[in-house]
Amino acid sequence: MKFPTTPEDLKNELFNSVDKINQVGDLRIRQLIQILPKVSDEIIIEGIIQVFEDENRVDSVYTDQKYAGIILKKLNPKTEESAASILSRTLKNWNKSVEELPFWMKDNYGIESVKQVFSELEKTNLTSLESEKLKTMKRFLGIKS
Repeated sequence: MKFPTTPEDLKNELFNSVDKINQVGDLRIRQLIQILPKVSDEIIIEGIIQVFEDENRVDSVYTDQKYAGIILKKLNPKTEESAASILSRTLKNWNKSVEELPFWMKDNYGIESVKQVFSELEKTNLTSLESEKLKTMKRFLGIKS
């Protein structure tokens, strides 16, 4: 396993780990999580966002995002990137079964800030799929429509 020094390294290590789940179970994912505290939060966040943005791995998108979400939950990395930016980057491809992303956003930005971002995003030209995903995030977080 390569120590991730860039967001792309982290994304690639996570993808490689997911690809090897049938051979070694989640061992590589657990090993990755063990070394990530030595990696800067900004590299972790950007790498995780890139996992959520990736549209090329359609056969493993849920598993990729599930483990990305587990990393967010276990490490709770902090970022200065705005909630609006992260949401706009991840909403389109976010798998609605991965609840860790909205909960991490709530933990990182606070519920009021997340509510505001959701409200502002609802006023934009979202696709019906994006609107449905936003409703799911709100439901996870107990935000009334």
